[in-house]
Order: sequence, then C-alpha cells, then structure tokens
Amino acid sequence: MKSSSGLAAVLLALALASCGGASDGITGGGGRSDSIDVADNFYRPASDTVAAGTTVTWNWTGTRSHTVTFEDGVTSEKITSGSFSRTFDEPGTYAYQCNVHGASMSGTVVVE
Repeated sequence: MKSSSGLAAVLLALALASCGGASDGITGGGGRSDSIDVADNFYRPASDTVAAGTTVTWNWTGTRSHTVTFEDGVTSEKITSGSFSRTFDEPGTYAYQCNVHGASMSGTVVVE
C-alpha cells in the first residue's frame, strides 16, 4: 500500500507533465496556437505547431515597432499595434524574425 505522500508526489508529477513545455519568459516557449503575441522584443510562443491549412495571427501587445518577416519573403509592415495573419497550407518549418531586432527576436511555425 502506497503512502498518501507517495501518491501525492505521483499525482503532482503527472499534473506537471501534462502542462507541456515551460516558457522562459523571454523567448515565449513553445505552443500549439493560432495566435502569437508580438511583445517588446520577443514572440510568445516563439515556436508554434499548427495543422496544415491553419491561419496564424500575430498580435502586437508591446509598445515598440516590430515586423514578422519570413525567410521566403512574406513580411508584415513595421508597426507598433494591430495584427498580421498568414495561412500555412504546406507542411514544413517556417522561420521568421523581426526586421528591427534581427535573429535576437525570432520564431518558427511548424506545420504538420
């Protein structure tokens, strides 16, 4: 028979495991969402996984100017508020960054 503290430890471990990846607060961690925040000098989540055919929207939540610029040339305007959307029809990994901040502010969308 397990002790109640042993059972509590197992339940806590299972609860933590079901929470997914941790966010480091700077890069925004990873996620599964069709919405990404463009904050002051980072994207949250920085890495996102979506199904083919999904439209992802970046929403400016900070106060500084940023862009969302993909390696294939698709880009948003340089703005401080508003949103930008892109539909991903083909599976693959799509890297992007801010033209103002370069590689220090970057992210990826993985399309399955």
